[in-house]
Amino acid sequence: MIDGSKAPDAVHDSLSYTASKVIDKVNGEVLETKWSANQDFKDVDSPSVKGYTPDKKTVSNKNVAHDAADITETVKYSADAQKASVTYVDDKTGKTLKVDNLNGVTSAKSGYTTKAAIDTYTGLGYTLVSDDTNGNEVVFDNDDSNDQAFTVHLSHGTITVTPENPGKPGEPVDPDNPDGPKYPDGTDEYQVKRTGTQTIHYVGASDKTPADNNQTFIFTREITFDNVTGNIISVTPWNVQSHTFGNVDTPVIPGYHADKAVAGGATVTPDDLNRVITVTYAPDGNPGNPGDQPDSEISSDEHFENVKAKDKLDKTNPKKMDAYKKERKIIKTKIAKQDHTEIAEPKLPQTGEADNSIIGLLGMLLASFAAMFGFDSLHSHDKKHKN
Repeated sequence: MIDGSKAPDAVHDSLSYTASKVIDKVNGEVLETKWSANQDFKDVDSPSVKGYTPDKKTVSNKNVAHDAADITETVKYSADAQKASVTYVDDKTGKTLKVDNLNGVTSAKSGYTTKAAIDTYTGLGYTLVSDDTNGNEVVFDNDDSNDQAFTVHLSHGTITVTPENPGKPGEPVDPDNPDGPKYPDGTDEYQVKRTGTQTIHYVGASDKTPADNNQTFIFTREITFDNVTGNIISVTPWNVQSHTFGNVDTPVIPGYHADKAVAGGATVTPDDLNRVITVTYAPDGNPGNPGDQPDSEISSDEHFENVKAKDKLDKTNPKKMDAYKKERKIIKTKIAKQDHTEIAEPKLPQTGEADNSIIGLLGMLLASFAAMFGFDSLHSHDKKHKN
């Protein structure tokens, strides 16, 4: 047998014949011999062997004479034709990738294994789930009524890109397999790693201006894509949704003052990464904006009180009190403290024209002197009236 199995046992049979003889009684010579009639062997049906077909279904020998030689009949069994198939299935989609059909005979080796096909599919991004052949060569069975069927199940491999291993869209995942899976769009480093920055930029102190203060924060996430289709199948959230940087004390530079004592505290997100904060220095003695320097209010009546401190107001004299009250109606003027020779030129609130601070100061002084002069005149007039 082709598979090395034992063939059916041989069948042995025999026939018995008899003879009658006529003998001469005088000399004992055999005058005649008569044999029994010819006989038939029983028919022998060839045993059935699954997957095989005998070349003789029945062995038959008839009319065998007594003097016939021994008869030996040989029955040869031949292997039946067999079929097998190997189907490759994409478990992700449920679709059949291909079917390999095999033909052979009972118990014969097919010479076929699934290795080559599996290697091809894994090179395209698939992963092996199961293989009915277990990777062995397909050997045909002896079942004439059913064809053999093997199935190889495959699924889609996945790749996860990380900040440490970002993708390179359009390039093969495996450089040694240029026809294999490629990184899809949306898997580059910027999609998994973004750097937020806070820059505190210092200006205005000439060569003493500090260097920029830079702080960074890295946002990270991971992206997984289908090796076969190239579709992105999952994206993790960013490690944080936002980040707020710390504050930085503004460096002190002798001879300069800054518009901010502390800078920073900016918030960045993965979609809004860069923040720039400018700290401006100005030389000491330069008031910059009026609001940057403390102001003091000196009213004309306060000036009048200071100048006329030596003249005691007689509150019992109605005329003097009336005159004094009139003098108090002088509009209070706000004067910025001046400890340097440079005077800022504030804009007029309605016209936007520059006001000459020197003229303004002279005007205030004239108003004060006018007030003093008026009060002195009134005081002198009162004395004359009394006299």
